[in-house]
Amino acid sequence: MPDSTSTGKPRRPTRRPAFAPKPLVQTQGPAPDAPLDEVRLTVGVISGAHGFEGELKVRLTTDDPDHLLTIQRLYVGDASEATRHRGLRFHRGTALLKLPGVTTPEQAKGLTGTPIRIAGSEARPLEANEYYLYQVVGIAVTDEAGVSLGRVVDILETGANDVFVVRPADGSADMLLPSIPDVVVDLRPADGVMVVRPLTYWGDE
Repeated sequence: MPDSTSTGKPRRPTRRPAFAPKPLVQTQGPAPDAPLDEVRLTVGVISGAHGFEGELKVRLTTDDPDHLLTIQRLYVGDASEATRHRGLRFHRGTALLKLPGVTTPEQAKGLTGTPIRIAGSEARPLEANEYYLYQVVGIAVTDEAGVSLGRVVDILETGANDVFVVRPADGSADMLLPSIPDVVVDLRPADGVMVVRPLTYWGDE
């Protein structure tokens, strides 16, 4: 996990605004222990049309876009059957995708907001200390003394590092814990383990 440093007084984390997307724990997704061959991983979301022949612009959500060039079959939206795409290329940080049956800008625009997924078994194998987001959502969180802090209900992708949203069982305010070694001491999703060292903010003592 990437490290980060900052200067000045830390800001106290706040709750999400009411208009924010639903936390991942409230959305449909695979169970943390689901086998990869049964999992569908979202790699992008259709964001509009490109050109006049139905090519789709896809906002990528994967950190390994080049791997997509090796995959021929994609799951469009909630489809249970994969579709063989007709072409995939990259342009200015966006994926451009051609799907069978989509031949006009109007058809392409009609798919805006649709997720594009791949079979988990076709994803690049994980390296040491890597994990899929779905494996962490719902996991129980404790501090170094073994005291329960709650469960992970969401993961915010900030660009610098992921931030785990931990919801205490007593209904108190969510905790936002950056995925950095100084905070996340031990994370083993396969074993259902997350041990953290919560940040201390001035004025809390």
